[in-house]
Amino acid sequence: MSESSCDSISNSMIMTCFCGELARCFTSRTSLNPGRRFYRCSKPKIENCEFWRWEDSSSENSSIEVNLLKSKLEVATLKMENLRESLNAVKIERDNLRKNWRI
Repeated sequence: MSESSCDSISNSMIMTCFCGELARCFTSRTSLNPGRRFYRCSKPKIENCEFWRWEDSSSENSSIEVNLLKSKLEVATLKMENLRESLNAVKIERDNLRKNWRI
């Protein structure tokens, strides 16, 4: 694959490869994927690491993961609100029982 290094680190994501090294960002120069960015191990021959990933596919996965986490947070927030309402109802019932026993 024809490739070049990514020009700007600020536009790139930070990704760790299988061997624990920071993966380097490259830009494809092939006719099939011109300008498409990808990551691979910075030491593939030394570390015998086969890590390789398109930049845009990982951002799609990240977006899906973020949306899933947002949904889980919303569900947890609703459960917490329901539990607070139940707790308040139990406190009211407890206070009423205390009043009735005192009489």
